Amino acid sequence: MYSSEPSGSYRPSAKEKFNFYNTLAILLKAVEGQKTTIDLRNESSITGTVDHADGYMNVEMKDCIFTDSRGDTFKFELFFVQARNIRFVHIPPHIPIIPAIKDQLQKVSGHLVKERSTKITHRESRTLLSQREGIAAVKQILEERKNSAVESTSESS
Repeated sequence: MYSSEPSGSYRPSAKEKFNFYNTLAILLKAVEGQKTTIDLRNESSITGTVDHADGYMNVEMKDCIFTDSRGDTFKFELFFVQARNIRFVHIPPHIPIIPAIKDQLQKVSGHLVKERSTKITHRESRTLLSQREGIAAVKQILEERKNSAVESTSESS
């Protein structure tokens, strides 16, 4: 995937990492290098290639076309959008959202994100047992109601 950071010199701050992990700014990071449209709060829009997105959702775009609220268009080689001015970011349809988020989280963290182990803890096993007992009790009650309904209809006939 395209990377705009000059020779890997960009490192997100702790606050940016927090934002990546707790907001959808990480999804905007996944759109880097892709052509997309960003709708702005002043009814304008900008269409171009996302060059860089940070943890605060500030976006740098290149080779873009700015369309103002009257429909006039202007070409820009580089365009910076402050996060507070963004209304919508159109995610390209070819980007699978959940895998893109997981992939970007892995890149931001700098290490592999491990899948949860399949080993069940004691607490989880007790919870599962309790759930199974509850389901069995509900099935038994439904079966008893069904049997009593069948008996009452056979007695009335």
